[in-house]
Amino acid sequence: MKALLASFDRGRLMTQGIPTAIVGRPNAGKSSLLNALLGYERAIVTAVPGTTRDTIEEKLRLGGQLLRLTDTAGIRETADPVEALGVRRSREAVENAELVFAVVDGSEAFTDEDAEILRLAETAKHALVLLNKDDLERRTVALPTRLPVLPVSAVTGEGLEALADAVRALYPLPGVPAGEILTNARQADAVARALESMEAACGAMRQGMTPDIVLTEVETAMNALGELTGKSVREDVTNRIFARFCVGK
Repeated sequence: MKALLASFDRGRLMTQGIPTAIVGRPNAGKSSLLNALLGYERAIVTAVPGTTRDTIEEKLRLGGQLLRLTDTAGIRETADPVEALGVRRSREAVENAELVFAVVDGSEAFTDEDAEILRLAETAKHALVLLNKDDLERRTVALPTRLPVLPVSAVTGEGLEALADAVRALYPLPGVPAGEILTNARQADAVARALESMEAACGAMRQGMTPDIVLTEVETAMNALGELTGKSVREDVTNRIFARFCVGK
């Protein structure tokens, strides 16, 4: 049960998608990268810096994993209150992300804003630096970061396969038989309650308590596992079913 409960984080990411933030300074090519990965023009792309003012979220399967991609506003110092709000949301997206794609414009000289973005990306659980615009003459060569750096081009698609491989390496698909991974909170709650009751039963046995006390905890654990297998259903679940659906006699 402990091993099963430990699978919940991975199962949740498999079904809900890995929260992934695309960050970079204005005009680094974040929205172009989002469009290239999706295969259609989801985000507006112009040569004017600061076009993206708010976050855009789309789901995409990459490297065998489902990603919840969030395209963010370019991070920079600005006096524009609307753009400043977008920058704040960009930073929040990084804080809430499981994976970060830090986009750097390789066709321009490395800037202090790029350095700040790399520092921000290094705070994430996982991050990859994407040296974008590899189809143009490169002016940025070495980057001051410990993160993996992948040359890509959102225009030609160059490097996107390598990006998929990098995601696959960070999140390898679990090699477990079907049914041995938890994918939602209801399942995890049932296993957690069963585990708690079994630990209580073991504790009661160690303390020399009477069998009826031990068996009460075991029965509680069995009922919780029954919710997982479908052999038992909690009353609140049946109440929700009858409340939400028209169930005939």
